[in-house]
Amino acid sequence: MLLQRQVIDRVKVIGSNRVFGPAELDRCEFRGSTLAQFDDPDLGLVVRDVTARRCRVSGLGAQGVRFEDIRIDGLAITTQLHLNGCVFKHVTLRGNIGPLMATPPNFSLPQHVRDQFTAVIVAYYADVDWALDISEAAFASADFYYVPGHLVRRDEETQFLLHRERVEQFGSLERLPPVAQFAARRFESTPFDTTVAIAPKRSKHFASYLADLEVLRAEGLAD
Repeated sequence: MLLQRQVIDRVKVIGSNRVFGPAELDRCEFRGSTLAQFDDPDLGLVVRDVTARRCRVSGLGAQGVRFEDIRIDGLAITTQLHLNGCVFKHVTLRGNIGPLMATPPNFSLPQHVRDQFTAVIVAYYADVDWALDISEAAFASADFYYVPGHLVRRDEETQFLLHRERVEQFGSLERLPPVAQFAARRFESTPFDTTVAIAPKRSKHFASYLADLEVLRAEGLAD
């Protein structure tokens, strides 16, 4: 399926046991839409085999989605996009990408449901050779702390692989500069033993973010 310059406005897809794709999207826009499921920890809501070029999203939300074999080349995001409780396999982001976060399952869910989602997410990544390729992405801001860092293909100059064991052995994180400290504390909110901290190239604070994160490498907390 090929969609060119289409506007998808306020479409809400709620529920599991669906697969979207294959598809090719060219300069499409998604407004105020939702792709989510809240009651299937087995992640039966799937987006697969999709290529998107120069698309735009605003007011988009996602929860409990399995993204597989996706290639995104340029994505304008007007408000920060939260991907709650989602998983990724062979997803490539390149070019200019707006503010994006991979976060835990939605906090509005009951604790036992969030725990079920988390257990399945951890098990899912045990069989993934690589999850994300962000090595050629220029982010406005980005945080992928809910993805195993060692499964992320990255630009080693601006994207840092942190290790839980090293952080725990470091002692007081108060010695670190603010951005580095924030990145290290992400282990309090993720089940994974590695994370990637990103200095977003398109941020006006890029230089200071990079300088702070380079301290993690200097202190032996990150590769």
